Amino acid sequence: MAIKLKYVHQANGRWVWRPRIPADQRDQIRTDKNGFLAPPVRLGNITDPDDAIIRAWQAAKNSLADRLAAEKYTLRWIVDQYRKSKTFTDLAPGSQRRSGALLRILDHPIKLNGQSCTLGAISYRHLTRPMVLRLAEKRLERYQAAGRKGEAQVNREISLLSSAAKWAINHLDHLGTTDNPFKIPKFREQPNTRYVTDDEYNQQKTEAEQIADYLPIVFELTYLLASRGVETLSIKLSDINPDRQTGGINVTRTKGSISNTIEWSDRLYAASLQARARHAQHAVTDIDAPLIINSQGQRLKKSTLDTAMQRLKKRMDAKGLGEIYWSLHKLKSKAISDALDNRIAGHKTEAMRNRYTTKRARFKPPR
Repeated sequence: MAIKLKYVHQANGRWVWRPRIPADQRDQIRTDKNGFLAPPVRLGNITDPDDAIIRAWQAAKNSLADRLAAEKYTLRWIVDQYRKSKTFTDLAPGSQRRSGALLRILDHPIKLNGQSCTLGAISYRHLTRPMVLRLAEKRLERYQAAGRKGEAQVNREISLLSSAAKWAINHLDHLGTTDNPFKIPKFREQPNTRYVTDDEYNQQKTEAEQIADYLPIVFELTYLLASRGVETLSIKLSDINPDRQTGGINVTRTKGSISNTIEWSDRLYAASLQARARHAQHAVTDIDAPLIINSQGQRLKKSTLDTAMQRLKKRMDAKGLGEIYWSLHKLKSKAISDALDNRIAGHKTEAMRNRYTTKRARFKPPR
């Protein structure tokens, strides 16, 4: 029977396959001036059985697809595709934002077959668990050399790449492997055991007044609401019920915690009034404005808050108060430790609540 396969024809007594290569892939595969594969792939002689030619054609197609995939499916390309996928866009907005900083790992320098490149430039099929383990160890060394603990950051970086790999295995053809090289043991993260005392809180709050007028207000609200910094910044005027008897502040919790309402105390009410007083000092036009605003009357960005905290840390370091400095995360731990009910932050499990409880328990001795 006559063979009728696309791009397959006879030439010089042989069956050959000469497909047209898409324009965006011609920098990876040699082609002639018209974009056809050069040289063509020999499938067999014209006297060979048709089924043998068809098998050779299928093998050639698979081989070409694998070659293109080896060049195209770099780790950076895969991560880019993953971040465009529904799997990624269904994640919480905060998780999507945090992924941007974690992707700096793709720029980590790597040596592959004696050649220098970055992790993101490596073809997925060339990644191995031993390679990723060495990478994780070097990332940890870098963070620790910079004075950071590093375990949690490296774990999150590798976890993001593992999620991208899992998506690629399930959604991409010609990946070349079904192995996830990022499934490696996590570094053991050191639990937060520091309890911020009232004196340490008040001392840092005093120093913060010299950095930005909103910082002490953010501290008070974050502590009294047992919230994350981003949760504090997300509070709008519509989240506030001013009734002193039945009202309070509605807090939208992130990371799977349960949103709740924190009832008024004299201290919380005073902090909210301080925040509202800043609205009168700036041009706030939004009818449902954020409670915490910047100098332009708009929502204070998390990046701006982070910058202010870095400036505060430098100030405290310069004054010999570096050991006192605490982050907003540790402030949340203080809040949960001091609260009458450790469910205040909306954590769903007792194990998670215990992780945040850092205040040392006190007991009376036997009589």
